[in-house]
Amino acid sequence: MAKIMVWTDQQQIEWNKWVESRPPIIQDLCRRFPPYNLYKLESTGQRVTIYSYSEDGTLTVNITGEYNIVMFDRQVFGIKAKDIEECELLKDTDATGTILTEQEHVENLLDALRPELLAERRAKGEPI
Repeated sequence: MAKIMVWTDQQQIEWNKWVESRPPIIQDLCRRFPPYNLYKLESTGQRVTIYSYSEDGTLTVNITGEYNIVMFDRQVFGIKAKDIEECELLKDTDATGTILTEQEHVENLLDALRPELLAERRAKGEPI
């Protein structure tokens, strides 16, 4: 198990109540991907935690320097369930950290990368 937190009995009871009050698609996602586990994105290999569940069957995940080495922490929405799998907790030797921690630096990087990324998407015929 890759539990990143342990809930009390009361927290588990409250979680179960909340899950039961959600639409069936959310209930399914919650049962398959509880928020107390660590997951890995198949497409990138990054470790993620669950941020939210969507009625379109996708998840929003946190990608942070707590479990990866990343340029900047972020949340990514629209992640398909088939792209996520539970993974093991980090080893002491795993590199972690966030390189850019100031919002201004993150925005400057994104501004610099945006034209190239948009051009690549256009060339591939992907939505922008």
